[in-house]
Amino acid sequence: MAGALLPGRDTASPAELLSEREQQVLRLAGKGLANKQIGRELGISERTVKVHLGNVFRRIGVTDRTSAALWAREHLEQ
Repeated sequence: MAGALLPGRDTASPAELLSEREQQVLRLAGKGLANKQIGRELGISERTVKVHLGNVFRRIGVTDRTSAALWAREHLEQ
């Protein structure tokens, strides 16, 4: 029903579902940075990095950091 009301919504790529900040966090995680390093780089707390990564994992359908990093290499512009 929602698909009929929102044409094109079901064709959005998972990368389009991530916020800009989530994409930034995921790119840095994909480069091998630890949460603490990502937080320093972006000026956010380590806890906020963890929250962003948890959101990313759910949205892209992975359960761990390695899978998320591999997904990022395939789907996000570096």
